[in-house]
Amino acid sequence: MAATVMPCEDCVSGSLHTGTPTGRVTTVHGLPTYVADSESGEPKGIIVFMHDAFGWDLPNNRLLADNYARRTNCRVYLPDFFDGYSIPNGLLKHADGILENTAPTYLEKFKKIPPAIYFIYSVIRWLFGTRTSVTKPRVFKFIMDLRAAEGSVLPIGQAGFCWGGKYTALLCADTEKTPDGKSLIDCGFTAHPSRLEVPADLEAVKLPMSISVGDVDLAFKFSQVQEVQKIFERKGRDFEIVVIPGAKHGFAIRGTEKDEVQAKQAKQAEDQAVDWFNKWLK
Repeated sequence: MAATVMPCEDCVSGSLHTGTPTGRVTTVHGLPTYVADSESGEPKGIIVFMHDAFGWDLPNNRLLADNYARRTNCRVYLPDFFDGYSIPNGLLKHADGILENTAPTYLEKFKKIPPAIYFIYSVIRWLFGTRTSVTKPRVFKFIMDLRAAEGSVLPIGQAGFCWGGKYTALLCADTEKTPDGKSLIDCGFTAHPSRLEVPADLEAVKLPMSISVGDVDLAFKFSQVQEVQKIFERKGRDFEIVVIPGAKHGFAIRGTEKDEVQAKQAKQAEDQAVDWFNKWLK
């Protein structure tokens, strides 16, 4: 089944998380990058965090990168793979109201027009700036350069969310190698991936891959989830897909912190990723 390019409403909505990221911002292999260092100062591996539509500077993404670094003793890189074309973080505050189909009065409907126009403009700009012909070379160059540098002595994991989940599958397909024949990554994890071609992208994966997904995901239909379950069962123990009941697209990144159910769903995905990286990045 061909991948859907247009984002679903859950791709562009959610909540901003509280907390202060503790990492640092620098340039890594040519890209602005948020770096979450391991607490030990001697990381056992590297995790490349490939963000959702809201990009590398979304606090939610940085806070989760911090958690990964703390819980895996790995260095986590969260680069700007969009070159500034992320959907603005501020739209999260207005997305639910814009996407809501009802408004009590004509005045309230009128008030929604300016933010709705900005919302549509931002999504179209993001789609243009993040088309595959632009982002795929950027992603693979970063990983290739990383493998040639510190990744030559440390294992590399990749974590992809929404947009980034497509690259989990592409990298785990292991079709591109370093000049000396090494795989670009050692394992991959993705939560609520989008733009996947099912079954082709999943049939092609060869490196260990873990997926966390809900059963009501608008971008990853449950019929596709069931198809992937069968594919991974055939592939064996190096592949897993965990279905979280009631979880929507975006649950691992943009769920509401104060909602007990959504917070639990996000924690389940985090635990799954941490367990996966601790298993394969040694």
